[in-house]
Amino acid sequence: MAAAGRRRFRFLRLLFVLWVLLGPFFSHSPARAENIKIGIPSVSVTTSPFAVAKDRGFFQSEGLSADLVLMPAALTIKVLLSGDIQYASTVGSAVVAAVRGINVRVVMCFVDRPLFDLVGINELGAVADLKGRLVGISSRGGLQDVATRSMLTQSGVDPAHVTLLSVGGQGAMLAALQSKRIAAGLLGPPYNFRAFRDGMKNLGFIGNFIRIPSTGIVAAAETLERNPDQLRRVNRALTRARAFAKDNKAATVAILKRFLQLDDDALAGQIYDYHKKAETPDGKIDAALMSETIRDARQSEGIAKDIPTNQVFDFSYLPPR
Repeated sequence: MAAAGRRRFRFLRLLFVLWVLLGPFFSHSPARAENIKIGIPSVSVTTSPFAVAKDRGFFQSEGLSADLVLMPAALTIKVLLSGDIQYASTVGSAVVAAVRGINVRVVMCFVDRPLFDLVGINELGAVADLKGRLVGISSRGGLQDVATRSMLTQSGVDPAHVTLLSVGGQGAMLAALQSKRIAAGLLGPPYNFRAFRDGMKNLGFIGNFIRIPSTGIVAAAETLERNPDQLRRVNRALTRARAFAKDNKAATVAILKRFLQLDDDALAGQIYDYHKKAETPDGKIDAALMSETIRDARQSEGIAKDIPTNQVFDFSYLPPR
C-alpha cells in the first residue's frame, strides 16, 4: 500500500507541474472569455474583418467573445461613451467627436478611401457628360455629397453645373438609376456590380479622387488607460483576420457570402477583389492623411484651433509587423 501511495503522490505531483506549466496557454478559454460589443453602422465588406475574426476564432484565441451591434453611425460614439459598447467601427464619427474635444481615439483603420463607383446610365460616356444632369447622393453634407463634388471638380466639371439630388440609401440609388430618374450616383458593393450587370457605366472609382478613412476600431480614451491589454488583443485578432483574408480568398469569400447574405459566388468574389482597392496594409494611415482628415473635420465643424493628430489617432496599440 505504501508503494501504491507513493505512485499516486508522484502522479498527482506530475499533474500539478503540468497544470503550472501549461495553464497559461489555456487562460483565455471560451468559458472565461471577456465579452465585448462592437458597434457597426452596417453589414458591409468594410466591416467584414469582424466577421472573419469571429468565424475563424481569432477573437476566441485572444480570450474574447465579440458581438457586433448594428446601430446608426450617428449614435455609435454616444453609445461607446455610455459603456453599452466597448468599441466602434465608425472612424469618421470618431474624428468629428475628437476634434470637438470628446475623448475618443481611432486605433486602427481598415480602409483609407471610400468604396464607391460613380455609376451612370448607359448613354453616358464620361463625367463631363453630367453637366446639366441630375446626380444622386445619399444626403446633403454627407460623405457621398463631398466625394461627388470632389470627383466632379477634379474631372473638370463645376459642381454648380450639376444638380445634386438626395435620394437615400444604396437600394434607392440603384432604383433611381434604373428608372433614369437620375443620370448618375455613387454605388458601393454589391449595388455597383448589379448596376454594371444591367449595362450601366462605371464613370470612375471615387477612391482615386478622395481619401477618407471610414472604418476601423475606435475606443474611448478610458479604455486605453484602464484596459490596454484588451485593446491590444482586439487589434491582434483583427490583424490576424485581415492577414487571413488577404491570403485565403476562397475561405474569405465563403464568409462574405454568409455575412452579406449573398448566394452568388461570382458577386462575392468581385466584392472581395474590390475591397482590396481601399485596404490599408497595416491598419494605419499616413501622417498627411491624418492631418487632412482632421482639417476637413475642423472645417465642417467650424473649429479654428489646431488639433494635434495624437488627440484623434493612436496606432501604438497595433501589433508590431
